[in-house]
Amino acid sequence: MTVPGGVAASSSRHGPFHEFNGRATGFSHDDLGAALAATHIGARTAPAAGTEVLAATLDEQCWGDVARARERLFTALPRPDAPPREAVSATAMYFRVIAGDPRGEFVVLSLLAETPQPRARGGLSRVAVAMRWSGRDWQLRVPVPGPSVYPDTTGYRLLGPTP
Repeated sequence: MTVPGGVAASSSRHGPFHEFNGRATGFSHDDLGAALAATHIGARTAPAAGTEVLAATLDEQCWGDVARARERLFTALPRPDAPPREAVSATAMYFRVIAGDPRGEFVVLSLLAETPQPRARGGLSRVAVAMRWSGRDWQLRVPVPGPSVYPDTTGYRLLGPTP
C-alpha cells in the first residue's frame, strides 16, 4: 500500500491497527508485526513523507540518534517551492530476523524490497533495521543505514506485494 514516503505492507492480523495524521501505529509483538512496523515507520522517515509526518514519526516512533537523523533528513528535504520528491516504489517486500527476539524487547531485521534500481543491478534492495518494543508498540532505530544490493530472497519470508 502507498503511504507517506513510500510503500509498506499491512495485515489485518499484525497491523497497523491505527492510522492518523499520516502515521501508522499498533503492530503485533512478533516477527511479522516488527517487519510491518519497520516498513511503515521507515517510509515515514523518508524525505518524501513530508516535514510534518517525518518530524512526528521521528519524535514518537523512533529511538537512537534522533537528532542526527532529523538533521540528516531535514537537510535532504526539498525547499517549499521545489517539486515534491517521488517515493520509492517496491513491487514486493521480504524479511527475516537476523538477531534478537521478536517477542522480546529488541530485534534486528533484514528487509528486502524489489525495486527497479537494484533489479537493474541484478538484485534487491536490502537494509538491516533495529526495532525496539516500547511496551505498547514497535519503534525504529535511527538513523537507518543506507541500502545495499542483495542477490536473492533465499532465507527470507514474503512480507507482501505492494500494488
